[in-house]
Amino acid sequence: MIREIVKVGDPERERILRRPSKAVRHVNQSVRALLKDMAETMYAAPGVGLAAPQIGINKRIVVVDVGDGLVELVNPEIVEREGTALDWEGCLSVPGLIGEVERSRRVRVKGLAADGRPLWIDAEDFFARALQHEIDHLDGVLFLDRARTVREAPKPTPRVVFFGTPEFAVPSLRALLADDITVVGVVTQPDRPQGRGLAVLPPPVKVAAREADLPVIQPASVRAADALAAIAAWEPDCLVVVAYGQILPKGLLAMPRLGAYNLHASLLPKYRGAAPINWAIMRGERETGVTVQHMVSKLDAGDIVRQVAVPIGERETAGELHDRLAEVGARLLVETLRAVFAGKATRVPQDETQATYAPLLTRDHGRIDWARPAVEIDRLIRGLNPWPVAFTSAGGRALKIWRAEPLPGAGEAAVGAAPGQIVAAGEDGLDVVTGDGILRLLEVQGEGGRRMAAGEYLRGHRLQAGSRLGE
Repeated sequence: MIREIVKVGDPERERILRRPSKAVRHVNQSVRALLKDMAETMYAAPGVGLAAPQIGINKRIVVVDVGDGLVELVNPEIVEREGTALDWEGCLSVPGLIGEVERSRRVRVKGLAADGRPLWIDAEDFFARALQHEIDHLDGVLFLDRARTVREAPKPTPRVVFFGTPEFAVPSLRALLADDITVVGVVTQPDRPQGRGLAVLPPPVKVAAREADLPVIQPASVRAADALAAIAAWEPDCLVVVAYGQILPKGLLAMPRLGAYNLHASLLPKYRGAAPINWAIMRGERETGVTVQHMVSKLDAGDIVRQVAVPIGERETAGELHDRLAEVGARLLVETLRAVFAGKATRVPQDETQATYAPLLTRDHGRIDWARPAVEIDRLIRGLNPWPVAFTSAGGRALKIWRAEPLPGAGEAAVGAAPGQIVAAGEDGLDVVTGDGILRLLEVQGEGGRRMAAGEYLRGHRLQAGSRLGE
Protein backbone atom coordinates (compact mmCIF):
# COMPACT_ATOMS: atom_id res chain seq x y z
CA MET A 1 0.00 0.00 0.00
CA ILE A 2 1.32 3.43 -0.93
CA ARG A 3 1.26 5.79 2.05
CA GLU A 4 1.09 9.59 2.09
CA ILE A 5 4.47 11.20 2.70
CA VAL A 6 4.68 13.80 5.52
CA LYS A 7 6.08 17.05 4.15
CA VAL A 8 7.61 20.12 5.73
CA GLY A 9 5.03 22.91 5.71
CA ASP A 10 2.23 20.86 7.25
CA PRO A 11 2.45 22.04 10.91
CA GLU A 12 0.18 19.35 12.32
CA ARG A 13 1.94 16.38 10.75
CA GLU A 14 5.43 17.88 10.49
CA ARG A 15 5.98 17.41 14.21
CA ILE A 16 6.67 13.70 13.79
CA LEU A 17 9.65 14.57 11.58
CA ARG A 18 11.20 16.31 14.60
CA ARG A 19 10.68 13.55 17.18
CA PRO A 20 13.24 10.79 17.85
CA SER A 21 11.74 7.46 16.80
CA LYS A 22 11.17 4.52 19.09
CA ALA A 23 13.08 1.26 18.72
CA VAL A 24 11.21 -1.76 17.42
CA ARG A 25 10.97 -4.51 20.06
CA HIS A 26 10.04 -7.40 17.79
CA VAL A 27 10.26 -7.81 14.01
CA ASN A 28 6.86 -9.35 13.44
CA GLN A 29 4.34 -9.54 10.63
CA SER A 30 3.12 -5.98 11.16
CA VAL A 31 6.69 -4.68 10.86
CA ARG A 32 7.20 -6.64 7.65
CA ALA A 33 3.93 -5.26 6.27
CA LEU A 34 5.14 -1.76 7.14
CA LEU A 35 8.46 -2.38 5.36
CA LYS A 36 6.52 -3.46 2.27
CA ASP A 37 4.36 -0.31 2.35
CA MET A 38 7.44 1.88 2.81
CA ALA A 39 9.18 0.32 -0.19
CA GLU A 40 6.11 0.78 -2.39
CA THR A 41 5.78 4.39 -1.25
CA MET A 42 9.47 5.11 -1.88
CA TYR A 43 9.41 3.66 -5.40
CA ALA A 44 6.16 5.46 -6.27
CA ALA A 45 7.49 8.87 -5.12
CA PRO A 46 10.07 8.10 -6.64
CA GLY A 47 12.94 8.21 -4.16
CA VAL A 48 16.03 6.31 -3.06
CA GLY A 49 15.24 6.14 0.65
CA LEU A 50 12.42 6.48 3.16
CA ALA A 51 12.20 6.47 6.95
CA ALA A 52 9.10 5.48 8.93
CA PRO A 53 8.56 9.00 10.38
CA GLN A 54 8.12 10.23 6.80
CA ILE A 55 4.86 8.31 6.58
CA GLY A 56 3.80 9.25 10.10
CA ILE A 57 5.11 6.15 11.95
CA ASN A 58 7.30 6.75 15.01
CA LYS A 59 9.48 3.66 14.60
CA ARG A 60 13.16 3.14 13.80
CA ILE A 61 12.71 1.61 10.36
CA VAL A 62 14.22 2.66 7.01
CA VAL A 63 14.28 1.39 3.42
CA VAL A 64 16.93 2.34 0.86
CA ASP A 65 17.54 1.48 -2.81
CA VAL A 66 20.27 3.38 -4.66
CA GLY A 67 20.07 1.08 -7.65
CA ASP A 68 21.61 -2.10 -6.28
CA GLY A 69 18.45 -3.56 -4.75
CA LEU A 70 16.20 -2.89 -1.79
CA VAL A 71 17.75 -2.67 1.69
CA GLU A 72 15.36 -2.97 4.66
CA LEU A 73 16.69 -2.02 8.11
CA VAL A 74 15.06 -2.15 11.51
CA ASN A 75 16.73 -0.28 14.40
CA PRO A 76 19.70 0.81 12.25
CA GLU A 77 22.73 2.29 13.98
CA ILE A 78 25.96 3.70 12.55
CA VAL A 79 28.86 2.05 14.38
CA GLU A 80 31.83 3.19 12.26
CA ARG A 81 32.62 6.21 10.09
CA GLU A 82 35.50 7.05 7.78
CA GLY A 83 36.34 10.11 5.67
CA THR A 84 34.11 13.01 4.67
CA ALA A 85 32.44 14.16 1.44
CA LEU A 86 30.43 17.26 0.56
CA ASP A 87 27.55 16.84 -1.88
CA TRP A 88 23.99 17.87 -2.69
CA GLU A 89 20.97 15.93 -1.49
CA GLY A 90 17.22 16.30 -1.35
CA CYS A 91 14.35 14.71 0.54
CA LEU A 92 10.86 13.44 -0.24
CA SER A 93 9.64 15.35 2.85
CA VAL A 94 11.19 18.62 1.63
CA PRO A 95 10.12 18.84 -2.03
CA GLY A 96 11.63 21.52 -4.25
CA LEU A 97 14.80 22.09 -2.22
CA ILE A 98 18.31 20.61 -2.15
CA GLY A 99 21.12 21.20 0.31
CA GLU A 100 24.90 20.81 0.29
CA VAL A 101 25.63 18.46 3.17
CA GLU A 102 28.86 17.04 4.54
CA ARG A 103 28.60 13.33 5.37
CA SER A 104 30.92 10.47 6.20
CA ARG A 105 32.21 8.90 3.00
CA ARG A 106 32.10 5.36 4.43
CA VAL A 107 29.93 3.93 7.20
CA ARG A 108 29.25 0.62 8.85
CA VAL A 109 25.66 0.13 9.90
CA LYS A 110 24.16 -2.58 12.07
CA GLY A 111 20.49 -3.39 12.47
CA LEU A 112 17.91 -6.09 11.94
CA ALA A 113 16.74 -7.51 8.63
CA ALA A 114 13.09 -8.10 7.72
CA ASP A 115 13.34 -11.62 9.15
CA GLY A 116 14.64 -10.30 12.48
CA ARG A 117 18.20 -11.51 12.01
CA PRO A 118 21.19 -9.21 12.68
CA LEU A 119 22.37 -7.36 9.58
CA TRP A 120 25.68 -5.55 9.02
CA ILE A 121 26.18 -3.23 6.06
CA ASP A 122 29.37 -1.57 4.83
CA ALA A 123 28.49 1.35 2.57
CA GLU A 124 30.37 4.11 0.81
CA ASP A 125 29.72 7.18 -1.32
CA PHE A 126 26.07 7.61 -2.39
CA PHE A 127 24.88 4.49 -0.55
CA ALA A 128 26.56 5.72 2.65
CA ARG A 129 24.99 9.17 2.18
CA ALA A 130 21.51 7.69 1.71
CA LEU A 131 21.81 5.56 4.88
CA GLN A 132 23.00 8.53 6.94
CA HIS A 133 20.18 10.71 5.58
CA GLU A 134 17.50 8.16 6.53
CA ILE A 135 18.98 7.39 9.96
CA ASP A 136 18.97 11.15 10.63
CA HIS A 137 15.21 11.04 10.11
CA LEU A 138 14.96 8.53 12.94
CA ASP A 139 16.63 11.07 15.22
CA GLY A 140 14.38 13.94 14.17
CA VAL A 141 17.09 15.57 12.02
CA LEU A 142 16.43 16.89 8.50
CA PHE A 143 19.10 17.47 5.87
CA LEU A 144 18.22 21.18 6.12
CA ASP A 145 19.71 21.17 9.62
CA ARG A 146 23.08 20.00 8.29
CA ALA A 147 23.14 21.86 4.97
CA ARG A 148 25.79 24.50 4.37
CA THR A 149 23.69 26.01 1.58
CA VAL A 150 20.14 25.39 0.40
CA ARG A 151 18.66 26.15 -3.01
CA GLU A 152 15.76 25.23 -5.24
CA ALA A 153 16.06 21.77 -6.75
CA PRO A 154 16.49 21.70 -10.53
CA LYS A 155 13.33 20.53 -12.21
CA PRO A 156 13.70 17.07 -13.72
CA THR A 157 14.18 17.06 -17.49
CA PRO A 158 11.02 15.80 -19.21
CA ARG A 159 11.36 12.31 -20.64
CA VAL A 160 10.55 12.08 -24.36
CA VAL A 161 9.66 8.99 -26.40
CA PHE A 162 10.25 9.57 -30.12
CA PHE A 163 8.10 7.95 -32.82
CA GLY A 164 9.42 8.10 -36.39
CA THR A 165 10.44 5.95 -39.33
CA PRO A 166 11.70 7.51 -42.60
CA GLU A 167 14.57 9.82 -43.44
CA PHE A 168 12.34 12.86 -42.87
CA ALA A 169 12.27 12.11 -39.14
CA VAL A 170 16.04 11.71 -38.67
CA PRO A 171 16.92 15.45 -38.47
CA SER A 172 14.25 15.88 -35.77
CA LEU A 173 15.63 13.05 -33.64
CA ARG A 174 19.17 14.38 -33.98
CA ALA A 175 18.04 17.93 -33.18
CA LEU A 176 16.41 16.78 -29.93
CA LEU A 177 19.59 15.00 -28.90
CA ALA A 178 21.80 17.95 -29.87
CA ASP A 179 19.63 20.22 -27.70
CA ASP A 180 20.02 17.86 -24.70
CA ILE A 181 16.35 16.92 -24.69
CA THR A 182 16.09 13.60 -22.87
CA VAL A 183 14.97 10.96 -25.38
CA VAL A 184 14.43 7.78 -23.35
CA GLY A 185 13.26 5.53 -26.18
CA VAL A 186 12.46 5.33 -29.88
CA VAL A 187 9.51 3.61 -31.56
CA THR A 188 9.81 2.87 -35.28
CA GLN A 189 8.39 0.52 -37.89
CA PRO A 190 9.73 -3.03 -38.34
CA ASP A 191 12.61 -3.73 -40.72
CA ARG A 192 11.22 -4.35 -44.23
CA PRO A 193 12.40 -5.62 -47.65
CA GLN A 194 13.62 -2.75 -49.82
CA GLY A 195 15.06 -2.15 -53.27
CA ARG A 196 15.30 -4.44 -56.26
CA GLY A 197 16.96 -7.18 -54.24
CA LEU A 198 14.33 -6.91 -51.49
CA ALA A 199 17.01 -6.98 -48.81
CA VAL A 200 15.54 -6.56 -45.31
CA LEU A 201 16.81 -3.19 -44.05
CA PRO A 202 16.19 -1.14 -40.91
CA PRO A 203 14.31 2.17 -41.21
CA PRO A 204 16.49 5.31 -41.13
CA VAL A 205 15.28 6.32 -37.66
CA LYS A 206 16.39 2.99 -36.23
CA VAL A 207 19.86 3.49 -37.68
CA ALA A 208 20.08 6.99 -36.18
CA ALA A 209 18.79 5.77 -32.81
CA ARG A 210 21.34 2.95 -32.66
CA GLU A 211 24.11 5.42 -33.47
CA ALA A 212 23.00 7.42 -30.42
CA ASP A 213 22.75 4.27 -28.21
CA LEU A 214 19.01 4.78 -27.69
CA PRO A 215 16.70 1.86 -26.91
CA VAL A 216 14.44 0.99 -29.87
CA ILE A 217 11.25 -1.03 -30.24
CA GLN A 218 9.63 -1.93 -33.59
CA PRO A 219 6.09 -3.17 -32.96
CA ALA A 220 4.06 -4.42 -35.89
CA SER A 221 1.17 -2.66 -34.12
CA VAL A 222 1.68 0.08 -31.57
CA ARG A 223 -1.72 -0.91 -30.14
CA ALA A 224 -0.38 -4.30 -29.00
CA ALA A 225 -0.27 -4.81 -25.23
CA ASP A 226 3.45 -5.55 -25.16
CA ALA A 227 4.22 -2.39 -27.16
CA LEU A 228 2.13 -0.21 -24.84
CA ALA A 229 3.78 -1.81 -21.80
CA ALA A 230 7.26 -1.17 -23.20
CA ILE A 231 6.43 2.49 -23.84
CA ALA A 232 4.88 2.89 -20.38
CA ALA A 233 8.04 1.41 -18.83
CA TRP A 234 10.00 4.35 -20.26
CA GLU A 235 7.78 6.64 -18.12
CA PRO A 236 7.39 9.30 -20.81
CA ASP A 237 6.44 12.86 -19.96
CA CYS A 238 5.96 13.67 -23.64
CA LEU A 239 5.52 11.83 -26.95
CA VAL A 240 6.98 13.24 -30.18
CA VAL A 241 5.78 11.86 -33.52
CA VAL A 242 7.46 12.58 -36.88
CA ALA A 243 6.25 10.51 -39.85
CA TYR A 244 5.87 7.35 -37.78
CA GLY A 245 3.39 5.54 -40.03
CA GLN A 246 0.87 4.24 -37.49
CA ILE A 247 -2.05 5.96 -35.75
CA LEU A 248 -1.52 6.19 -31.99
CA PRO A 249 -4.47 4.97 -29.88
CA LYS A 250 -6.25 7.26 -27.42
CA GLY A 251 -4.80 5.45 -24.42
CA LEU A 252 -1.26 6.07 -25.62
CA LEU A 253 -1.95 9.73 -26.38
CA ALA A 254 -3.25 10.14 -22.82
CA MET A 255 -0.22 8.47 -21.23
CA PRO A 256 2.30 11.36 -20.97
CA ARG A 257 1.58 14.24 -18.59
CA LEU A 258 2.74 16.87 -21.12
CA GLY A 259 0.87 15.38 -24.07
CA ALA A 260 1.83 14.15 -27.54
CA TYR A 261 3.10 16.38 -30.35
CA ASN A 262 3.36 15.72 -34.08
CA LEU A 263 5.54 17.47 -36.65
CA HIS A 264 3.60 17.58 -39.94
CA ALA A 265 5.00 18.80 -43.27
CA SER A 266 2.27 21.25 -44.24
CA LEU A 267 0.53 24.40 -43.07
CA LEU A 268 -2.32 22.67 -41.29
CA PRO A 269 -5.26 22.44 -41.70
CA LYS A 270 -4.24 22.17 -45.38
CA TYR A 271 -2.86 18.86 -46.59
CA ARG A 272 -3.65 16.52 -43.77
CA GLY A 273 -2.59 12.96 -44.51
CA ALA A 274 0.32 10.88 -45.70
CA ALA A 275 1.80 12.87 -48.61
CA PRO A 276 1.53 16.62 -47.91
CA ILE A 277 4.78 17.61 -49.64
CA ASN A 278 3.90 15.85 -52.89
CA TRP A 279 0.35 17.15 -53.11
CA ALA A 280 1.35 20.73 -52.29
CA ILE A 281 3.59 20.72 -55.39
CA MET A 282 1.14 18.83 -57.59
CA ARG A 283 -1.68 21.25 -56.73
CA GLY A 284 0.43 24.28 -57.56
CA GLU A 285 0.91 25.77 -54.10
CA ARG A 286 3.46 28.58 -53.90
CA GLU A 287 4.21 27.92 -50.26
CA THR A 288 3.87 25.16 -47.75
CA GLY A 289 5.50 24.73 -44.35
CA VAL A 290 5.73 22.72 -41.16
CA THR A 291 3.37 22.53 -38.23
CA VAL A 292 3.73 21.16 -34.72
CA GLN A 293 0.31 20.07 -33.51
CA HIS A 294 -0.95 18.73 -30.20
CA MET A 295 -2.13 15.27 -31.13
CA VAL A 296 -5.70 14.00 -30.93
CA SER A 297 -7.17 10.75 -32.19
CA LYS A 298 -8.45 12.32 -35.43
CA LEU A 299 -5.87 12.42 -38.25
CA ASP A 300 -3.80 15.65 -38.20
CA ALA A 301 -6.67 17.54 -36.54
CA GLY A 302 -5.03 18.58 -33.27
CA ASP A 303 -4.54 22.16 -32.11
CA ILE A 304 -1.69 24.06 -33.78
CA VAL A 305 1.13 24.88 -31.38
CA ARG A 306 3.65 26.39 -33.81
CA GLN A 307 3.90 26.79 -37.55
CA VAL A 308 6.43 28.08 -40.10
CA ALA A 309 5.72 28.87 -43.76
CA VAL A 310 8.25 27.87 -46.44
CA PRO A 311 8.11 29.04 -50.11
CA ILE A 312 8.14 26.35 -52.79
CA GLY A 313 10.77 26.90 -55.47
CA GLU A 314 9.54 27.30 -59.02
CA ARG A 315 11.41 24.18 -60.20
CA GLU A 316 11.64 22.40 -56.85
CA THR A 317 10.96 18.67 -56.63
CA ALA A 318 9.26 16.85 -53.77
CA GLY A 319 12.60 15.34 -52.77
CA GLU A 320 14.30 18.73 -52.58
CA LEU A 321 11.42 20.27 -50.63
CA HIS A 322 11.34 17.22 -48.36
CA ASP A 323 14.94 17.78 -47.32
CA ARG A 324 14.40 21.49 -46.64
CA LEU A 325 11.25 20.90 -44.60
CA ALA A 326 12.94 18.16 -42.57
CA GLU A 327 15.58 20.64 -41.39
CA VAL A 328 13.14 23.51 -40.80
CA GLY A 329 10.80 21.15 -38.97
CA ALA A 330 13.57 19.83 -36.72
CA ARG A 331 14.37 23.35 -35.54
CA LEU A 332 10.71 24.18 -35.03
CA LEU A 333 10.17 20.99 -33.06
CA VAL A 334 12.96 21.80 -30.60
CA GLU A 335 11.63 25.35 -30.13
CA THR A 336 8.12 24.01 -29.55
CA LEU A 337 9.17 21.41 -27.00
CA ARG A 338 11.17 23.99 -25.07
CA ALA A 339 8.03 26.14 -24.89
CA VAL A 340 5.94 23.13 -23.83
CA PHE A 341 8.41 22.19 -21.10
CA ALA A 342 8.44 25.78 -19.83
CA GLY A 343 4.64 25.94 -19.77
CA LYS A 344 4.65 28.73 -22.38
CA ALA A 345 3.20 26.92 -25.39
CA THR A 346 -0.13 28.16 -26.72
CA ARG A 347 -2.57 26.12 -28.79
CA VAL A 348 -4.89 27.31 -31.56
CA PRO A 349 -7.72 25.08 -32.87
CA GLN A 350 -7.63 24.30 -36.58
CA ASP A 351 -10.25 25.80 -38.89
CA GLU A 352 -12.04 22.68 -40.11
CA THR A 353 -13.57 24.57 -43.03
CA GLN A 354 -10.07 25.01 -44.51
CA ALA A 355 -9.00 21.37 -44.16
CA THR A 356 -7.75 19.54 -47.25
CA TYR A 357 -6.46 16.00 -47.63
CA ALA A 358 -3.19 14.64 -49.05
CA PRO A 359 -3.83 10.93 -49.63
CA LEU A 360 -1.21 8.20 -49.72
CA LEU A 361 0.52 7.96 -53.08
CA THR A 362 0.46 4.89 -55.28
CA ARG A 363 2.40 4.18 -58.46
CA ASP A 364 -0.75 4.78 -60.51
CA HIS A 365 -0.75 8.42 -59.41
CA GLY A 366 2.25 8.83 -61.69
CA ARG A 367 0.50 7.97 -64.97
CA ILE A 368 0.67 11.05 -67.23
CA ASP A 369 -2.49 12.20 -68.97
CA TRP A 370 -1.14 14.18 -71.91
CA ALA A 371 -4.50 15.90 -72.34
CA ARG A 372 -3.75 17.89 -69.18
CA PRO A 373 -1.99 21.29 -69.49
CA ALA A 374 1.80 21.31 -69.60
CA VAL A 375 2.07 23.21 -66.31
CA GLU A 376 -0.04 20.57 -64.51
CA ILE A 377 2.02 17.69 -65.92
CA ASP A 378 5.19 19.53 -64.89
CA ARG A 379 3.85 19.82 -61.32
CA LEU A 380 2.99 16.12 -61.37
CA ILE A 381 6.54 15.21 -62.42
CA ARG A 382 8.13 17.41 -59.74
CA GLY A 383 5.66 16.29 -57.10
CA LEU A 384 6.39 12.60 -57.71
CA ASN A 385 10.18 12.93 -57.79
CA PRO A 386 11.77 10.82 -56.25
CA TRP A 387 8.76 8.51 -55.68
CA PRO A 388 6.71 7.05 -57.23
CA VAL A 389 7.93 8.96 -60.35
CA ALA A 390 5.66 10.12 -63.18
CA PHE A 391 5.58 7.83 -66.20
CA THR A 392 4.19 7.34 -69.67
CA SER A 393 4.80 4.76 -72.37
CA ALA A 394 6.96 4.88 -75.47
CA GLY A 395 6.72 2.15 -78.07
CA GLY A 396 4.70 0.00 -75.69
CA ARG A 397 7.29 0.18 -72.88
CA ALA A 398 7.22 2.25 -69.69
CA LEU A 399 9.16 5.51 -69.67
CA LYS A 400 9.72 7.33 -66.38
CA ILE A 401 9.95 11.11 -66.51
CA TRP A 402 12.28 12.60 -63.88
CA ARG A 403 12.57 16.19 -65.07
CA ALA A 404 10.73 18.39 -67.53
CA GLU A 405 9.82 22.03 -68.15
CA PRO A 406 6.91 23.74 -69.90
CA LEU A 407 7.92 25.75 -72.95
CA PRO A 408 6.56 29.27 -73.33
CA GLY A 409 3.85 29.36 -75.98
CA ALA A 410 2.59 26.39 -77.99
CA GLY A 411 4.32 27.43 -81.21
CA GLU A 412 3.50 26.38 -84.74
CA ALA A 413 4.84 22.88 -84.09
CA ALA A 414 1.83 22.06 -81.94
CA VAL A 415 -0.75 23.01 -84.54
CA GLY A 416 -2.76 19.93 -85.47
CA ALA A 417 -0.75 17.64 -83.14
CA ALA A 418 -2.55 15.40 -80.66
CA PRO A 419 -1.70 15.37 -76.91
CA GLY A 420 1.28 13.07 -76.32
CA GLN A 421 2.75 13.62 -79.77
CA ILE A 422 6.46 14.41 -80.00
CA VAL A 423 7.07 17.52 -82.09
CA ALA A 424 10.85 17.76 -81.61
CA ALA A 425 13.54 15.33 -80.46
CA GLY A 426 17.20 16.17 -80.01
CA GLU A 427 20.00 16.93 -77.57
CA ASP A 428 17.87 19.53 -75.80
CA GLY A 429 15.19 16.97 -75.00
CA LEU A 430 11.85 15.68 -76.17
CA ASP A 431 9.15 18.28 -76.86
CA VAL A 432 5.71 16.77 -76.29
CA VAL A 433 2.31 18.31 -77.04
CA THR A 434 -0.10 18.50 -74.08
CA GLY A 435 -3.69 19.64 -73.72
CA ASP A 436 -2.35 23.17 -73.33
CA GLY A 437 1.22 23.91 -74.37
CA ILE A 438 4.38 21.93 -74.98
CA LEU A 439 6.34 20.10 -72.29
CA ARG A 440 10.05 19.45 -72.83
CA LEU A 441 11.26 16.22 -71.23
CA LEU A 442 14.77 16.71 -69.86
CA GLU A 443 15.57 13.54 -67.89
CA VAL A 444 14.02 10.13 -68.43
CA GLN A 445 14.48 6.45 -67.60
CA GLY A 446 13.59 3.61 -69.90
CA GLU A 447 12.18 0.35 -68.68
CA GLY A 448 14.99 -1.60 -67.01
CA GLY A 449 17.46 1.23 -67.64
CA ARG A 450 19.02 4.07 -65.67
CA ARG A 451 18.18 7.75 -65.35
CA MET A 452 19.71 9.85 -68.10
CA ALA A 453 19.34 13.06 -70.04
CA ALA A 454 16.66 12.83 -72.70
CA GLY A 455 19.22 13.58 -75.44
CA GLU A 456 21.33 10.61 -74.30
CA TYR A 457 18.23 8.40 -74.21
CA LEU A 458 17.41 9.31 -77.81
CA ARG A 459 20.77 8.07 -79.04
CA GLY A 460 19.73 4.53 -78.15
CA HIS A 461 15.99 4.67 -78.87
CA ARG A 462 14.00 5.47 -82.00
CA LEU A 463 11.82 8.31 -80.89
CA GLN A 464 11.36 11.16 -83.30
CA ALA A 465 8.98 13.93 -84.25
CA GLY A 466 5.60 12.39 -84.99
CA SER A 467 5.92 9.57 -82.44
CA ARG A 468 3.32 9.55 -79.73
CA LEU A 469 3.75 8.86 -76.03
CA GLY A 470 1.17 7.22 -73.82
CA GLU A 471 -0.35 4.83 -76.37
